[in-house]
Amino acid sequence: MKLKLAIISVLLFGVFSAQQMKEYKVGTPVKIAVPSNYVKSYNLNDFAIAQFSNAVNEKYVVVIQTEKEHLNSVQVSFADIAEAGNYYVKSLFDGLAENGKKTVSAPKKMKIGNNDAAELLVQGTFIDEEDHTETDLFYHLTVVETPAYYYQIISWSQLKDRNKNLSEFMNIAKSFAEL
Repeated sequence: MKLKLAIISVLLFGVFSAQQMKEYKVGTPVKIAVPSNYVKSYNLNDFAIAQFSNAVNEKYVVVIQTEKEHLNSVQVSFADIAEAGNYYVKSLFDGLAENGKKTVSAPKKMKIGNNDAAELLVQGTFIDEEDHTETDLFYHLTVVETPAYYYQIISWSQLKDRNKNLSEFMNIAKSFAEL
C-alpha cells in the first residue's frame, strides 16, 4: 500500500510540477513584387526577412520586420506612422558621410493596402570602411505599420540613377502585403 501511495505521489508531483509551455508565433509571411531582373539575395542585411538585388544595374531592396511587442519591451512607441518613419530613417541617415550631400525628406504619409505607411527619401555619400571609396547613394524607405509589426522596405541605388529608379522603388513598396 505504501508503494502504491509513493508511486501516486511521484506521478502527481510530476503532473503538477511540469513546466507550462507558451506558444509563440514568430514572424508573419509577407509578399512583395520586384522586377524580374532582380534575384533573391542573402548578404545585403543581416536583419532582413527578404532581400533582392539587381547587381548589373546596382539596385537593391531589403525588407526588415520589427515586432511591436519588442519595441514596447524596450519602451519605444510612436505617436503615428510619420514618427515611425523618422525613427527608422535615422539609421540610414547616420550611415552617410557628413559632407553636405546628406539630405532626408519629410515623411509622406500614405496607405499600402489597408495599412498606414510613410515614405522617406534619403541621399548622401557612403564611405566603404575597407577601401575608403566614396559612393553617392539614394535610398527610398517605406515604413508600413500592421497590427503586430513595423516593416521597413528599403530600396537603394547610386544617386545618379535616382530619377530613373524612383518610380520602380515606389512600385516595389506599394506591392507589399502581409499575408
